[in-house]
Amino acid sequence: MVKKGIKPDVFTYTTLLSGFEKAGKDESAVRVFDEMRSAGCNPNICTFNALIKMHGNRGKFTEMMKVFEEIKGSGCTPDIVTWNTLLAVFGQNGMDSEVSGVFKEMKRAGFVAERDTFNTLISAYSRCGSFDQAMAVYKRMLEAGVSPDLSTYNTVLAALARGGLWEQSEKVLAEMEDGRCKPNQLTYCSLLHAYANGKEIERIHALAQDIYSGIIEPHAVLLKTLVLVYSKSDLLMETEQAFLELRRKDLSPDITTLNAMVSIYGRRQMITKANEIINFVNQMGFTPSLTTYNSLMYMYSRSGNFEKSEEILRDLLAKGIKPDAISYNTVIYAYCRNGQMREASRVFKEMTESGLVPDVITYNTFVASYAANGMFVDAIDLVRYMTKHGCKPNESTYNCILDWYCKLDRRDEAIMFVNNLRKLEPHVSKEEECRLSERLTSK
Repeated sequence: MVKKGIKPDVFTYTTLLSGFEKAGKDESAVRVFDEMRSAGCNPNICTFNALIKMHGNRGKFTEMMKVFEEIKGSGCTPDIVTWNTLLAVFGQNGMDSEVSGVFKEMKRAGFVAERDTFNTLISAYSRCGSFDQAMAVYKRMLEAGVSPDLSTYNTVLAALARGGLWEQSEKVLAEMEDGRCKPNQLTYCSLLHAYANGKEIERIHALAQDIYSGIIEPHAVLLKTLVLVYSKSDLLMETEQAFLELRRKDLSPDITTLNAMVSIYGRRQMITKANEIINFVNQMGFTPSLTTYNSLMYMYSRSGNFEKSEEILRDLLAKGIKPDAISYNTVIYAYCRNGQMREASRVFKEMTESGLVPDVITYNTFVASYAANGMFVDAIDLVRYMTKHGCKPNESTYNCILDWYCKLDRRDEAIMFVNNLRKLEPHVSKEEECRLSERLTSK
């Protein structure tokens, strides 16, 4: 184009930049932006929006906000896409205060929230775990006279599903039907997740029957969701039935569905079945995810072949996959469970050196193992260490120490432990002290 003497304009540059952003080629996108500037071509709001989306999706929030500030200095004005992108990015990353701040700034800039903005806000707050705020936005939307559409209802249902608020979900579904808005497969997916998170198994069964019988069209995404919710609910036969129905209809499972199968087989030590799914993953050309590896590590950590869990950790590291706290916690558990504290400590050291911060589960695994072996000095020293390093002990931390004192017939030391708890953790609540005293009395 340039060789032919045709000078690229802002639309050409923006199209290129957006294409690179969608392909995940960030460096090329930034290079196009720099070239655009060097050529004296001023970016427009679409250019800036593409950059904001790129940085936001990669978790580069500082760079994203620099671009936002640059908009103001460039003579451009943020548009509704700009605001909605910022709301979506902060919401997806659980940044509650940033969501509220952007919405306030948006209103100050004179923007009246449209349906898309309300939808984005509802989704953003629900991802932050702020379900009350999500529903308050929905109420505000209705009061503003903005009619919900299918996308709104599905956003609200997805928010309610995360909190397991199935009763409210059913009310929203009734609202949809009253408003002559036909539910789609995503509507029913959210309802299934709401039932699963609310532990309403019978309701999952009833909806599953409607799907299997064809009352609700058995769309691929619905069958995949049935696999997920049944696996999450630890119902093996139902999980297998949903998976077989998916295969019977010649519908291809995705890696998330296959991970759900590996997970339920792994939790039940069904090693042969789990490996059959892994073989299927490889045959289908899927790339195992960190979740896949974590499920396999969990399975082996509870088996006689517990060392295999670390072999899998080494395998994923060799493949360039970064383990998370769950990965390391699982391997640590495998060694602690089998009394190999030196190996567990080695993996703990590797975990901290990798930049991951041990969580309460990490510490509790060690505390429980020390207590079970009568090593109460080590267990209590570790509680002191975790508190010093900003990790607050939870009920399980204290329960295992107290319970093992009692199991090993060292009741006097258990009483002393409860009485001296405030010395160990100065900020422990009165409620926790009372709870432990009551637990001790019941032993």
